[in-house]
Amino acid sequence: MEFRIGQQITFKDAAGKAVVKAISGDVITVEDMFGFDREYDAIELLPLHTMEVGEIYRKDKPKRVVQPAAQQVDRLMIDLHSHELLDTTHGMTKYEILNLQLDKARAVISEAKRRRVGKVLIIHGKGSGRLKDEVHHMLERMSGLNYYFADFSEGGYGATEVQILNSKH
Repeated sequence: MEFRIGQQITFKDAAGKAVVKAISGDVITVEDMFGFDREYDAIELLPLHTMEVGEIYRKDKPKRVVQPAAQQVDRLMIDLHSHELLDTTHGMTKYEILNLQLDKARAVISEAKRRRVGKVLIIHGKGSGRLKDEVHHMLERMSGLNYYFADFSEGGYGATEVQILNSKH
């Protein structure tokens, strides 16, 4: 097989991709996806081929826009589960993740106040209760709102509903 410098390759017997860095006869030096240079025999590698796909036609009917239920119009919602907020938590400490979750909750409450939305549903999950406790502690320090566990159908102990109180001034 013919390889060239800069070409993307994959391995015959292992997962992953790499880029050809040097060629010396049948020995190919590649940089793997972690940044390490490794040498392989040419027979251990495969060129990575990409296919161009033309326009794809949808056979399904376009989805119609559904209006939110009347009870949902006056409420914002945020799911604080880390997989909902981040693509990956790799390299982050639990402390950093928790602070990001609390910052997102604070931002949604501020947005609700700015837009004069009456309620915010914060989904924190049941889990060990650490996130729930931290969310409730944060809400205790904020003025102009009440909070309570959401209805069972909306998460119960895994979600907290925040009621934004209207200022009379």
